[in-house]
Amino acid sequence: MAERPSIRCMVVDDDRDGAEVLGEFLKVLGVDVRVVYSGQQAIDLAAEFQPQLVVLDLEMPGIDGFETCRRLRQQPWSRDAVFVAYTGMPATRAMLAAAGFDQLVAKGDSPVVFETFLKDLAR
Repeated sequence: MAERPSIRCMVVDDDRDGAEVLGEFLKVLGVDVRVVYSGQQAIDLAAEFQPQLVVLDLEMPGIDGFETCRRLRQQPWSRDAVFVAYTGMPATRAMLAAAGFDQLVAKGDSPVVFETFLKDLAR
């Protein structure tokens, strides 16, 4: 049986410990993960890595998650990518949609939520 290609995911969060933990969890699930700690790092890496799933913290110094999402959504590779706002900050669905996010996951939610996203992406 042929192996399924790994889903490419970029985790973007200025909370290094939290970003690393989420990245390691996703790796255990078989995801090809890159973890970066700022919006600028995400923008710099994205064109080369072309993630299929982008998990973005909203509150980051410098370029926040909203602006990072807007900028990444302008790149051709992002047309079919799924963008997840991963935050503890309250945000309305309208704000998230306007920036280009597809989903919202609260930082306190169970990691099982990411398993569901991965299953959907694999289809």
